[in-house]
Amino acid sequence: MYYPVGWPRVLKLPRRLLSIRQVVNNRDKLLYAVLSDDSLSIWFCTPCLPIVTHRRDAHNVEQVGSNLLVQWRPDSSMLVVATSKGHLLFYGLSVSSDFKGLYEQQDSPSPNLRRESAELYVKEVIPALMLTPDFAVDVSAGIAGIVCIRDELMVSTTKGHVLRYRWDGSMNRDYCLDLRRVPFCIDQQVSKAEPITDDITFISEIEYSPLVGGFAAVLNDGRAAFLTAYSLQFDPNQVQGIWAQGLEDATCAALNHKHRLIAFGRKNSQCIVYCVDEVTGGLEVSHQVVLSSKDFPGAPGAVTCMRWTPDGCALAVAWQGGGISLWSTFGSLLMCSLAWDHGLNAPMSRMRVSSMDWASEGYQLWMVEKAEPQNRLLQMDMVKSPQTVNPCMSQHGQVHLQGDDRLLVHLGDSRAKAYKPSVSPVSVDASPQSAPDSAAFTASKQWVVVTIPHTYSSTNWPIRYSAVDAEGQNVAIAGRTGFAHYSLLHRKWKLFGNETQEKDFVVTGGILWWHSYIILGCYNLVQSRDEIRIYPKETRLADNFAKIEKADAQVLILNSFRDRLVTFCSDSLITIYSLVMQQGSNNVDLVHLQAIDINALCVHPACVVSITLTCLRTESCVGNKREQAESLIVNVSGRLLLVQQVCASPEGENSSTTLCTPTVLASCVESVWMPMKSKRDKPHLTEALWLYCGAHGMRVWLPLFPRDGDKAHTFMNKRIMLPFQLRIYPLAILFEDAIILGAENDTVLYSSDSSSYFSLPFCLIQRTSQVYLHQILRQLIRRNLGSHAWEIARSCTNLPYFPHALELLLHEVLEEEATSKGPIPDALLPSVVAFIREFPVYLQTVVQCARKTEVALWPYLFSAAGKPKELFQHCLQKEQLETAASYLLILQNLEPSVVSRQYATLLLDTALQHNKWELAKDLVRFLRAIDPNDVELPRQPMLAASKYGMAQSPPVSPHEEDLSLVLGTLQVARSRTYSATAAAVNTAKVPDATSNSNPGTSSPHPKKTEVLLRSSSSVGEASNHNTAAGVAGSGGPGTSRTRKKSAPSGRRDSTSSSAAAEDFFIDTILQRHACRLLTDKRLRDLGQFAAHLDFHLVTWLSSERHQAARVDDFVEALRHLHQDFSWPYPAGAINFQTKKRPIARKFSTQGYPPLPSQATTRKTSGSGSSGRSFPASPSVEDRLKLLTLDILKGNHGRVHDSGYISNTSTNPIPPSWGQNVSTDSSMHTVEARLQPHRGHGGSFLSEESSSYMGEERDNVDEQVQSPGWATTPEGEHFPQDHSSGRVPAREEVQLRYLLQLFVEAGCLEWALVLSILLRDAMAVLRTIFAARTADQSIEVVRRLKDGLEALMSWSNTQCLGYRGFMMAIQNQIQVLSKILSSAPRVSAENVATPAVVVQHADESNIRKFLGVLSLRRFTF
Repeated sequence: MYYPVGWPRVLKLPRRLLSIRQVVNNRDKLLYAVLSDDSLSIWFCTPCLPIVTHRRDAHNVEQVGSNLLVQWRPDSSMLVVATSKGHLLFYGLSVSSDFKGLYEQQDSPSPNLRRESAELYVKEVIPALMLTPDFAVDVSAGIAGIVCIRDELMVSTTKGHVLRYRWDGSMNRDYCLDLRRVPFCIDQQVSKAEPITDDITFISEIEYSPLVGGFAAVLNDGRAAFLTAYSLQFDPNQVQGIWAQGLEDATCAALNHKHRLIAFGRKNSQCIVYCVDEVTGGLEVSHQVVLSSKDFPGAPGAVTCMRWTPDGCALAVAWQGGGISLWSTFGSLLMCSLAWDHGLNAPMSRMRVSSMDWASEGYQLWMVEKAEPQNRLLQMDMVKSPQTVNPCMSQHGQVHLQGDDRLLVHLGDSRAKAYKPSVSPVSVDASPQSAPDSAAFTASKQWVVVTIPHTYSSTNWPIRYSAVDAEGQNVAIAGRTGFAHYSLLHRKWKLFGNETQEKDFVVTGGILWWHSYIILGCYNLVQSRDEIRIYPKETRLADNFAKIEKADAQVLILNSFRDRLVTFCSDSLITIYSLVMQQGSNNVDLVHLQAIDINALCVHPACVVSITLTCLRTESCVGNKREQAESLIVNVSGRLLLVQQVCASPEGENSSTTLCTPTVLASCVESVWMPMKSKRDKPHLTEALWLYCGAHGMRVWLPLFPRDGDKAHTFMNKRIMLPFQLRIYPLAILFEDAIILGAENDTVLYSSDSSSYFSLPFCLIQRTSQVYLHQILRQLIRRNLGSHAWEIARSCTNLPYFPHALELLLHEVLEEEATSKGPIPDALLPSVVAFIREFPVYLQTVVQCARKTEVALWPYLFSAAGKPKELFQHCLQKEQLETAASYLLILQNLEPSVVSRQYATLLLDTALQHNKWELAKDLVRFLRAIDPNDVELPRQPMLAASKYGMAQSPPVSPHEEDLSLVLGTLQVARSRTYSATAAAVNTAKVPDATSNSNPGTSSPHPKKTEVLLRSSSSVGEASNHNTAAGVAGSGGPGTSRTRKKSAPSGRRDSTSSSAAAEDFFIDTILQRHACRLLTDKRLRDLGQFAAHLDFHLVTWLSSERHQAARVDDFVEALRHLHQDFSWPYPAGAINFQTKKRPIARKFSTQGYPPLPSQATTRKTSGSGSSGRSFPASPSVEDRLKLLTLDILKGNHGRVHDSGYISNTSTNPIPPSWGQNVSTDSSMHTVEARLQPHRGHGGSFLSEESSSYMGEERDNVDEQVQSPGWATTPEGEHFPQDHSSGRVPAREEVQLRYLLQLFVEAGCLEWALVLSILLRDAMAVLRTIFAARTADQSIEVVRRLKDGLEALMSWSNTQCLGYRGFMMAIQNQIQVLSKILSSAPRVSAENVATPAVVVQHADESNIRKFLGVLSLRRFTF
């Protein structure tokens, strides 16, 4: 709750202060005494300035000795200094009447240099003090320790005496102590007590606390004791010493007044904290302060100094070897400087602190650091949680810290953003409606820094109290006098208009928000009385708008519950008020309800840490009203008490309540949280009491609700206390979200130069969070309360991190039990596994836990969770493919390689069916990584060297065939470089499984069971083959086996038969799935498949162009492409409202025509109509007549055999399937584009065209005959909104890339369909030209001709948008007819598949072919 911030400041000292020994502040924490060997200086706290210094001359130092210790008088009027030669030097401190202030601020006479801002003035009056030596007292013995007790000094000497001196220098001999006459025992009930008998034992350090009731004494031999008496006079005859048992190496001591704790530092760098047993009066160990090896792996040395904060909520510890740390009241580590970033000079940069003390409200820590050539005086700034002084802030879910002049606010109340925070910037200008759930507040790790206005802080420094309202929109602060509040939404402060009213009262009991009102307990300086004030937020700050209620004593604590106000005053009375809002006004009335005296429960009112009003009870009160039966939860010095009220007469107006005997709920309690409202969907979490007990961890007092009709366990308690540990210090709890919020320190080193002031690390603060749900579930399961754990877990299943909580539950139990050295009589893991099995995320939870655990613990885990094989099969049944892939890593380490390969094959087949390309790519790499020689040998998981057991991925081939389509650049023309080894493997060594298979390979999807069966059989065959090869090559039992590093297929040793069989096995699976995709006309999935799995698409298409790559129905293929790529139909399509027909694959059919059934022929008849008539629209013909076919020509590149213009680069970049791309003029392509005609009409091919084109074309009809607009073929649906939509750029890149692949592979049918889809006339001409090559069969040319005719008929009758383009290329039908009537061709069965499909045509023919179309236009 205390966190350092910023740089530790090094205060500049005068050169005469050579060796600083001690720094001590006065009671008000405003003045500091800095003691050196020969001088005494008085410093002011803020601004940090030296006021006065007194230095003794060398003769006096030699006569009375150098300075050792210094102590303040309680009223700050005197100081006493103990010297090394046994003298007490008394100094008087007074304020000079000659000066109003030490520093007088004067403006320059020049108008340009005058200060115009109030922030440039120091309004704090720094007193002009005078330090004068009064007298000296010779103690006649060495002085070891000195402490002030009321108006007297207790001085411990090296002769074993404790002398009492008055501030006038006289000794109170009657109350001096002699250790040899003080009885020492282990507690106050032991009748036999023994004094110290030797003469060399004395008290080396002594501390006093009136609330603890005695002195903490450290002896020079390492023992420690507590000196107490029956009266505060400490009569020597009544003083008794209580030994701190088990302590033999004490070095220093510190007392906590509020929590009544005694802390002793030890030589082993630890601290042990005791408390006084109220029954026996002895010292019992409360906790130990131990630095773990995680925080610092070594021992920093003996503890040299300890200091509690003024509020007793933190302990600062310094070590002799260097370093300081902060610990909470009951031993939770808050900060350790040994973990800071000190750079290369880490051992040299540790702060070796010899003395330290806290400033006002604990906002600064003053330290004396041992350094060369002289000691340094450091000042470290702190921020703290407001709960240290204002416990009512524990009811809200906001986290904020307060400093001396600023607030750090983090309003985090969103569960997802609190658990997974980002680093987005913070804005406080959000709208009022979205302020509490604003992502700017909840998503950021940064803090909203609210700076206190100088107008208020200049005279009211420091901030003492702060509070944030429940909505997180307003902040209220209270300083030395008055208060102010701030709106986080409007970023405006509201201060008192009358500064006199602000100075008239001091806030003493805290400040809180109740709706739009500010309630505070204060002391009226003018009328000298204690009050409770209520100010409305909406009005201006003035006393005439406030509700003022007189209090009987000083208000110490304020809290609220619903419409109740609870106050605790210095007379030990708890007063309960009712807050009633007056209708029609902004006033609030305070109605006194009840007063409870708890004087018997606490030693002193200052020991009461917090008071909370709640409706929680240990047992139900039937027939009582909840409003009249609230209970009180009181934290007295860390001991939590529950005081229940029972309604004695619930009926009538004169109802009364009685108090039950207080119940102790817990001890060592630092903070208490309680939900303000109960939720029906989460009653366990919102009706629980949450406690934090420092080193003892977190505790939750959880309600147990019996199930309906369950009367078997009536003896069971209604609540149970569950403990668990945390890794953060809690500052707020989100009850419904099962998250604890906190803060932690981090450091940044800006300079490694030890001589620089910036060599010390810069301290930062960031918010942290932790899920606690799994901790509660574990404790309930351990206590056989699984039904209650299931109810809590069921209410939290909607949380986004619920699976992670189950994983943490399983992981922690597994680590604890599997690493246990002894037998576990009642193992918890089976119960935890059975509990997690009730949730759908069971399979994911088990495998995630296993992957984050050592392999040696897997057998113990799966002995309870089930066999990995069975879990893998369950994942396949539930289609949890990613989870199944994780189980493969488990199987690889626990089972033989043949098993992992078999299951990987099953998963690969399933992943391909579900289009899980990334998963399929990893599975292919996994299969290739399996060593064939390692198939039959079983795994030994205990000796596994790798945690995950997965080999490294093989290197990716840089050749062009390995380029994926996921890159987002259009590269149409390219030069493809083939891998000789890959081509050899695919063409020579690997037979074409598809060509030898039955015709069923072109059928639609096989059933899933059939796929799995085929995969299993394939795996079995390959496994047997690999097993034989592995056994033959093992070299006998004495041969050492090492795992070979696998390589991709095509690069392995061709002489290895097992490796070739493995490659053939994997390639067969991939080729089979590619065949299925192409048969189903899923070109987009085929492109993604080839891109992610590095599938050599061109080589495979070359072998499949007469089988899977053939197109029987061009119209159906074109419709598939429109739906698959979301490609808009060309302008002119008509919207027909007909019933859509289902298709084989689930495409997004919105706005696109459905595919016909399998019975649809290539030539669609025009019979049938939809029964609806549409008016004729001549505008379609008019628009077609205004369009021309403009052939654009790129001149930056050369023409390849594919007909595309290529760049100079030899590595083309394929298109991207995941991001939007845009084409620009820098891409040198040949583009066919329809443009509005700007010239005169003409034919498509002029009379000057080549004989090839002129002879094979027919004359184009000048008059375009329009089909009947009133009738439309049934079954077509062309959306109006997409018919004229913009062509998507990304899809165009993908289509053109696929077009090039099909052209290069010789699949002219698909190339023609893609060319028509893109309306690329040049691509159509290139495709027809490629049909003339010798490697194209007669069947291919015939199918091209029939497909063009079918598309021509379809465009004339069903899709008029394509009509213009089809008319432009209809002469290619005649070209194909002439090719068919030319020389005889060989059939498709006799055509050999070449390695490179596209033949290089004669350059002159290509040039002649392209020259024909140069700058020719055709007008419709």
